[in-house]
Amino acid sequence: MRELELLVPTLFGLEGLVGDELRRLELSNVRVEDRRVFFEGDFAAMAKANLCCRMGERVVGRYRAADFEALFEGCRALPWEEFIPREGAFPVKGHSLNSQLHAVPACQAVLKKAAAARLGEKYGLETLPESGALYQ
Repeated sequence: MRELELLVPTLFGLEGLVGDELRRLELSNVRVEDRRVFFEGDFAAMAKANLCCRMGERVVGRYRAADFEALFEGCRALPWEEFIPREGAFPVKGHSLNSQLHAVPACQAVLKKAAAARLGEKYGLETLPESGALYQ
């Protein structure tokens, strides 16, 4: 299994509680910072954290994005096809945590386009149908 560096965004003040929760789940290398908690693991660890973490947001992959191009390329590099099937619908929810990219709606649009580009390439489609189950 592939090891990933993962991130759980949190509301201010909940970082320590989320860190404790992830440690109780026996996830590795848990590190707490302002409004976010990092840990390492494979896809099973990501799923476990998403299902069992009560106070954090969705677990996401981590990469640096100083501009919209880097945001697009970093998102497109993630293995979305391992999580979202050919017919899957996937809404994009956005937050900004100490980011240079403050325009959350613009970030959401870039992330949606990047994930759709990756999935379209992997599934051989120009347009994704998004008629199936919802993947959040």
